[in-house]
Amino acid sequence: MASNLKIGSEDNGYAILDEFFKSLMFQQVMDSDLSRNERDVLLVIFRKTIHYEKWNDRISMYWLSKTVGISPTTLRVTLKRLENKSFIDVTRSTGGKTVSSKKYNEFSIHTYLVNMVFKKWEEIKLYNGFDIQYD
Repeated sequence: MASNLKIGSEDNGYAILDEFFKSLMFQQVMDSDLSRNERDVLLVIFRKTIHYEKWNDRISMYWLSKTVGISPTTLRVTLKRLENKSFIDVTRSTGGKTVSSKKYNEFSIHTYLVNMVFKKWEEIKLYNGFDIQYD
């Protein structure tokens, strides 16, 4: 089964990302200099997005807070730190703070991180003689 995750351009084609890319992304997250809260939040966002072959996903702040096991206040600070470090992008819903499980923000892994891992993935694949599939 082909992956839904593709990266590239119309001019050069779209490389189809595979499980090895996901593995490298996980390794990059684990090896990054992050606090425990930052790492845990990033891992959940990674799982809800790239792991499930989506570039972004809507996630409730309430659910994210409960899943990671941190307070909503700590979560907001942690998200801001991850954004400032170019690990994630957040499109916030409007209407202010709430504990509603029906209010979602849209999360994605930042393009900088995706491109950094893509370059490693491409280099390793080509160096070891593996083909990169294009769509």
